[in-house]
Amino acid sequence: MVKVALLSKWHVHAKDYAREASEHHDIEIVAVWDEDTTRGQDWAEELQVEFESNLRVLLEREDLDGVIVDTPTNQHKEVIIAAAQAGKHIFTEKVLAFTASECEEIFDAIRENEVSLMLSLPRLNDPTYLYSQNALEEGLLGDLTSIRCRLEHGGAVSTDQHPSGWLPEHFYLKEQCGGGALIDLGAHPIYLTNRLAGEVESVMCEMGQFTGREVDDHATVITRHQSGVIGVIEAGFVASGSPFILELHGTKGSIIVEDRSLKIRSIEMGDGEWQSPKLPEKEESAMQQWVNDILHKQKPRITQKDMIDLTRINEAAKQSAEQGKRVSLR
Repeated sequence: MVKVALLSKWHVHAKDYAREASEHHDIEIVAVWDEDTTRGQDWAEELQVEFESNLRVLLEREDLDGVIVDTPTNQHKEVIIAAAQAGKHIFTEKVLAFTASECEEIFDAIRENEVSLMLSLPRLNDPTYLYSQNALEEGLLGDLTSIRCRLEHGGAVSTDQHPSGWLPEHFYLKEQCGGGALIDLGAHPIYLTNRLAGEVESVMCEMGQFTGREVDDHATVITRHQSGVIGVIEAGFVASGSPFILELHGTKGSIIVEDRSLKIRSIEMGDGEWQSPKLPEKEESAMQQWVNDILHKQKPRITQKDMIDLTRINEAAKQSAEQGKRVSLR
């Protein structure tokens, strides 16, 4: 059994992770801490567990094995390193940190204290990604030449029910979040593109502020990869009804994913017409991989390279948008 504490309800997915943990047969939630005391007390009462206002005291508990971190992103490094130094395993929401150097500091603490670190990158477990990766490895698309990935919702769009949009206002606070749509929702297209197209050589980015917030509410990134692939990454909070899109195009065929459906056309398959293939089963969630690592020393599919590469692209994209030029990652 892995006994965990929930560290903050700041992120919109905090309740989802609490629910997954509470329903997991190998996890027990024993306490809550939150930088917002009132919010934390209310959450602890709802979950019928202890609330601890002092993070240091909480991390010193001998009956605590791990923590689920959903603090503001600008607190990640401090909180995660403190947990690692206390010998606690860490599960957290993306992004891991604002800079690659901060990620390295976290990795150092993880390694020195021999604890498990997991970042939630859920689309790496999705059947459409798994099929696409296998198709590339089997040569069904030939040499990959271009990739496009888009994820956008209407969280910042004004409605009668939500005049400021349904996302919490703190998701637009630059100090806490480090950015807007790209660093949050754009994380998914970024880590998928990193996996499917390989090492990024350079980045160009345009960020928009359609709703006038201090952070981007929609953004487009063009990536140039060492393999020669050109990528387009799109993310935003201002397009209600926009589907998730993943396109892979190569010298022998193409894959198009829309939401959870996938079709492929390849000269290596039958008559070369569009087909809807059988998809593989969904892989284990990030939380299950974390538990397997802690209890059974099973190597997770989500890696530290996934974590730091995600941050590297965000760093470069931010720099590109601010400077109005292409940024090299070499």
